[in-house]
Amino acid sequence: MTGLVLAGGRSVRFGSDKSRFVLPGENRDMLLRTLALLGSVPGVDSLAVSCRADQAEGVRERLPDDVVVVVDEPHEISSPLFGVTAALAALKSPLLVLSCDLPRMRADLLSLLLEARRSTLERLAPEEERPLRTTFVHAGKGADRRVETLVSIYEPESLPFMEESLRSGNWGLFSAIPRLRQTLVPCPDEDAFINMNTVQDTRRAQTVPRF
Repeated sequence: MTGLVLAGGRSVRFGSDKSRFVLPGENRDMLLRTLALLGSVPGVDSLAVSCRADQAEGVRERLPDDVVVVVDEPHEISSPLFGVTAALAALKSPLLVLSCDLPRMRADLLSLLLEARRSTLERLAPEEERPLRTTFVHAGKGADRRVETLVSIYEPESLPFMEESLRSGNWGLFSAIPRLRQTLVPCPDEDAFINMNTVQDTRRAQTVPRF
């Protein structure tokens, strides 16, 4: 299992590169903190970062040598689907994907995804299709049940679906995966999914959990 940090967002509302933001009381930026979080999850045995081509040099110089950098080719549309697709094609490994703007995420919550994936695969009959994504889902009914596509495990078998989605002009990471090819894990802690869309949002992370 590869832990993949998505760091290719343009941080328009934040006003600067969120991956370089340092939380109060921390001595490392959000990119390095998120990598350390993924690396602390049992079952994650390698780490990678997905970023834009114009970020690549600056990202590589901040990382340990054993962290792989997957460069997302330039495109006009901003969507994490590009980054995840590029990483699946390059790494050919199941990916535990995590965006770099979740200051309250914890290793024990990410471990729930690995356990749900393991349990699902153990129960499958030989003729059944494997799930392509294991992800958290928030409380609600029908379409209101929001899925955390940026806190998910993606299987290598999901790559053709993502590539077809891109070819058809569908940029949504959620809709790229068939609904019935998912394992949904009830969201155990809403607070952990608070992200940093603006600088003001960082005030809610004044006291962050230690993973």
